[in-house]
Amino acid sequence: MNTITENEVMKLVEAVHSSRKYRELELPEEMLRDLIAVNLPNSRNMTELKTNFRTALHNVIAPYLEDIDYDKEINALHTDNPGLQQPENLEAYCLKMMAKHASTKERIPHLQEFFNTIFEIIGSPHSILDLACALDPLCLPWIKLSPGASFKAFDVNGPRIRYLQSFFALVYPNYQAIQQDILLHPPTETADCAFFFKEAHRLEKRQPGSTRILLNGINVSTVVLSLPAMDLKGHHSLENYHRHLVEKALEGTTWQQEVRLVGNELLFFIRKELAQ
Repeated sequence: MNTITENEVMKLVEAVHSSRKYRELELPEEMLRDLIAVNLPNSRNMTELKTNFRTALHNVIAPYLEDIDYDKEINALHTDNPGLQQPENLEAYCLKMMAKHASTKERIPHLQEFFNTIFEIIGSPHSILDLACALDPLCLPWIKLSPGASFKAFDVNGPRIRYLQSFFALVYPNYQAIQQDILLHPPTETADCAFFFKEAHRLEKRQPGSTRILLNGINVSTVVLSLPAMDLKGHHSLENYHRHLVEKALEGTTWQQEVRLVGNELLFFIRKELAQ
């Protein structure tokens, strides 16, 4: 299939935005258009394109869909959770919320060890970019950045970003949550470190080689990339597969990596040179 009209593209985009499964995510139109463009060369007709596009979207988004009403949680931040400025109240709230999302839930038993390991290796960054963040910013009570540090979180899920920005406004007023497709638009600001937790394998399903594209595109000297060592059900090891994914992304570069395992997460510490 060589051509697709603008009207056909809009119909595919509008179908996603109106679908019961995806409409509440408010996914960026340019991300959906990119998925369509990536799947166009392998589609012989409109029916195949629709199927391939839907499959790609499912691979990128669906495995970590959660049942969280973010508008309700924004209201609850102000009405049901007094005293979040107190460390013990803040930690209890964050643990409760992280338990609602599969990715952060499985990290909870190893939370302190996870971040202790990170900061033992990278030191104390003053600026962090949290890429494809999901609910990872709720780990901030265990990250303990210094006063005046910069933290920016990026995700494509619109309601989730609004929730995180409301959370930041209440507890971390200098931090930012931004709705942004990090593959199409890698953050341009320079930072000491980027977190990219349990997302590279899904980015690769969207576009092979995308991990390398992202790493090239961000202005940080250190990337902490994590990938699951087992599948979500704990039945199959993914360690060799995900080690190979990162090795392939670094192939031909002078970037250095160090690997640690904490709980079910492989931590890859990638040192790269900043562009001059």
